[in-house]
Amino acid sequence: MGNFEINWYDRETRQKIAKVLTCLDDKIFINNQINQELEAMAKTLYDYWFVQFDFPDQNGKPYKSSGGKMVYNQDLKREIPKGWGVAKVEDIAQTGSGGTPKSTNVSYYSNGEIPWINSGELEQTVITSTSNFITEEGLNNSSAKLFPSGTILVAMYGATAGKVSFLTFEASTNQAICAIMLTDIRMRYYLKNVIEDLYQYLVKLSTGSARDNLSQDMIKNIKVVIPSNDILDRFYDFSNNIIKEITKKQQENEQLTQLRDWLLPMLMNGQVKVER
Repeated sequence: MGNFEINWYDRETRQKIAKVLTCLDDKIFINNQINQELEAMAKTLYDYWFVQFDFPDQNGKPYKSSGGKMVYNQDLKREIPKGWGVAKVEDIAQTGSGGTPKSTNVSYYSNGEIPWINSGELEQTVITSTSNFITEEGLNNSSAKLFPSGTILVAMYGATAGKVSFLTFEASTNQAICAIMLTDIRMRYYLKNVIEDLYQYLVKLSTGSARDNLSQDMIKNIKVVIPSNDILDRFYDFSNNIIKEITKKQQENEQLTQLRDWLLPMLMNGQVKVER
């Protein structure tokens, strides 16, 4: 075997290196904790207003608990607040799915600049980046298509089937994702929560299908309660601020992770030194 030169720092230097890296990891951890709390806040409000129907009435009191009028809806087979409606996803949004350029064609991927999302990336509330890209040629010679920022993405295949994320930049997707583009953006955060609430139902649908997958038709036919404009506006404003903060923290974590991964080998081989 050849001879390898290994930098072996004194204890004080090792502690300093560990402290720098730990500070970065701690900041990433704190940001993740903050995002979890923000997501919990949004989910709590959604449950209170749209599951329990205790949104503020005209007097600022919880609607259903204060005797607000409920009416039976035949389509949903349950009661909903008086004046609220029901629609299918296909009535309030356009849906689509993407595709995968032929993997053997290098020109479809080499030096690609078009973000290309796969269903395995739909684990986060928001998608702020991807490591996968395709070229314009790849986009034009496949069923992949571009979807705008703000699109709701639902995984239809595989381990993440039924998972939902927001797209925060224009991107293409593979065929395992259903993209939902709402006519009224005020429905954006509300509909995401509705679909997330149906996660177990969607998983059950997928495992009961011929190929253990969801389909666009299944998603388009989901029936959704349509709240009043006032409550929808208020929920959108609240959720929009939450999502902006989550996006900011997630992007910060991506930068911190890149810095940590760059610093580690530089510190270990002595190219970057920790001052006293």
